[in-house]
Amino acid sequence: MGTYILDKAFAVNTDKFTLEQKQPSITGATRLETLPTAISMKTGLQAPLADPLWLLARQWQFNEFQGEDAGTPLKLRFAVHGAPIDAFRAGSDTQPQPQPWQALDGVPLETRVEAEPVWATHPRLRGEAGLHLLRMSPPALRTALLQNYPLSLSAPTDTEAAADQAGLLWSQLFDRRTVDASTLRADLQPLLLDGVLTGVPAVLGNDAATQALLQHWLDWYDALVYEGAADNPAWQRTRMEYAFALKSGNVALDADEYTDGHLDWDDFIATTAPGDAAPTHTFSVAQRIPTPVRYPGMPAERYWEFEDGKVNFAGAEAGATDLARMCVTEFALSFGNDWFMVPVRLPVGALYRLQGDAFEVVDSFGIPATVKPIQTLNQTPWEMYALRATPNLGNQLAHTLFLPDSLDGVQEGAVLEHTLLVRDEMANLAWAIEKTVQGVSGEPLDRDLEAKGLAFSQQIEFPAAADAQAVAPQLIYRLATPVPANWTPLLPVRKGLDFAAPLDIQLARAGMKRFYPDPATLAADDPDYDKFLANLDAQTDFITPLAIAEDAHIKAYTFYPRGWLLRRDPNQPMDIHDTLLLEEEEVPRIGASLKRKFQYARSSDGRSWLWIGRSKLAGRGEAASGLRFDVTEKRKP
Repeated sequence: MGTYILDKAFAVNTDKFTLEQKQPSITGATRLETLPTAISMKTGLQAPLADPLWLLARQWQFNEFQGEDAGTPLKLRFAVHGAPIDAFRAGSDTQPQPQPWQALDGVPLETRVEAEPVWATHPRLRGEAGLHLLRMSPPALRTALLQNYPLSLSAPTDTEAAADQAGLLWSQLFDRRTVDASTLRADLQPLLLDGVLTGVPAVLGNDAATQALLQHWLDWYDALVYEGAADNPAWQRTRMEYAFALKSGNVALDADEYTDGHLDWDDFIATTAPGDAAPTHTFSVAQRIPTPVRYPGMPAERYWEFEDGKVNFAGAEAGATDLARMCVTEFALSFGNDWFMVPVRLPVGALYRLQGDAFEVVDSFGIPATVKPIQTLNQTPWEMYALRATPNLGNQLAHTLFLPDSLDGVQEGAVLEHTLLVRDEMANLAWAIEKTVQGVSGEPLDRDLEAKGLAFSQQIEFPAAADAQAVAPQLIYRLATPVPANWTPLLPVRKGLDFAAPLDIQLARAGMKRFYPDPATLAADDPDYDKFLANLDAQTDFITPLAIAEDAHIKAYTFYPRGWLLRRDPNQPMDIHDTLLLEEEEVPRIGASLKRKFQYARSSDGRSWLWIGRSKLAGRGEAASGLRFDVTEKRKP
């Protein structure tokens, strides 16, 4: 008898015995355990001591006896070709008037795409910027600034609802006590020449010290916030998401459904663009040492080795048909240590591709080998980390990786505006529910609390029981049940006027009409009711009175949303041009959650960026408004 040596890497044969390995036939899903149909993998991953032969079989099952006849990679040499991104376009090319391509100017993608006006929508920020200038100014200049550029910040019109406490407090603190920074900045604009002040407004005194101080403040003001256009062309109102594109030569990268606030390579679809191919830059790597891939909870390389007790592969439950989980678990157990990583430092904002004939690997035996990219089988249209591309590009972007110039670690501020898009199956409607909007100071206003102050229940006077000539009714007829003031209906309308075409539905933002009795028709004068109607008349920005015939003895109002997500300009009264049509598929059964908030981040060059952006995430399901028409209710005693 000879000596037998069994190891993970090889098996040695002797002159009297040959260790043969038979390949079983696999006809279906299998798992490394005796009961492949069990839900838990606990039994299969245990190692009870039965006999040595069984333990050897388990090692064979984990491929510890399989000889790969291969060395370990020690050195790599390769080259990477990069084509930089050279242009940006807001919006989609399917729009009636597509936006032109613009040159990149170093602004991060998220900031450029999302940014919208800030100073015009946030009076408190204007006041704080003016307060910073007052701290820098001498007494004489401080007096002149307060006299000529005071910030007017009125108190909320409905203070009893307590919905805009921040607006009430900031109006008391800032009203005419600080400088309106935006007004001062507008007066300084005509005096700027290439970013340098050439003079000072006459009301502030034209001396060198004042000009230098205002120049210093102006540089700080312009760098504090990044503002976008008033009507951001990247924001698609019909879908409540962003759309934009990047270009590298004759390749366009379209991102038509950007919603979550973080950009990555998988948000883009590559297509053709007019122009010539972009010039490429070659990044040659003369030598790299590959590193084995490691991840938390990784299985040990040998079967008989203590592992991290925090990870329990036996707790991974997988049924007989749960193929994805079975494959991931068995891959981690059997082949998790067969992968290597090679870090490469490359500039962001470019398309990169490995040079196919220059990726050379030298193993531990000193044997060089050229590694080719993995080819898909049967023309499978899927590759890991590969860009999605339209067929007209052919193989131009095969094995190409896009490294976007996106931000990492964006810090989000308090939600300035929050709106839910929901379906109401019982009312057969969709609703836009405003939870939070910006108040008079720009800080959040609680619309749920405000809706309680805008609600009114009509009290009907019935005959007393002692009055034998009249009988109080037992049922009360209601034309419609009330809906909170912050619920805006989204009505289904036909898309287009071609009635021969298939029916295509859009959701049109409407207004909720409400009717109240004229105070003159009430039996007794009610001061609280008069105050309530006066409050409705004061909300001219989102409550519009309707013209009703005088003999109807009814006051009618239309309630509209008051946030920037559902309005073009909430600071102006509603008009016929402020319309909103949503695509029906953008309000699924699970709903959608829309938010506006401040965001702050640092780019790769160390600069800081502050802007207001929007996001759309999955909602919380359907809602019930309780809206019903032509109903009768029992009279309350």
